[in-house]
Amino acid sequence: MEILLENPFILIALLAFISSFFKKKKEEPPVKQKTPKHRSKSHSEKPPVEASVEAALEEEKRRQAERASRLEEEYRRRKQQAEESMRALQNKRRAAERKANSVRETASNPLEVPSPQKQASAELEPTKQALIDGVIWSEILGPPRAKNPHRSINRK
Repeated sequence: MEILLENPFILIALLAFISSFFKKKKEEPPVKQKTPKHRSKSHSEKPPVEASVEAALEEEKRRQAERASRLEEEYRRRKQQAEESMRALQNKRRAAERKANSVRETASNPLEVPSPQKQASAELEPTKQALIDGVIWSEILGPPRAKNPHRSINRK
């Protein structure tokens, strides 16, 4: 397969062959059955071969009509699905735009809505006595002195 795509001469020859194949198929005239003009036969007096060809043509026309109606129905169904998905995407986009607008409004008005971080920092302003109590409790609840010995400089 790579050889065909890498070699431009083979690729051109292949494309020419395919296009000539389809061109020949288009140029073939439909087979017309000749009926003698000087004889006046009724419609029911046709030869059996001609009747079978007409029946086959009618059957082929019916099949093509059925195929066309199936294709049209499939097209309508896919079009409807595409329209529904477009509507759903538009609704999602509108909802996202509304949410973005509300976020922009709250961001543009920071004075109106107090932030939770500012409230928490106001509550955690320690006093001098609270700091002393915190150091005492850290010594009490911390590891024992035996586990954390302080060696003097002289011993080293």
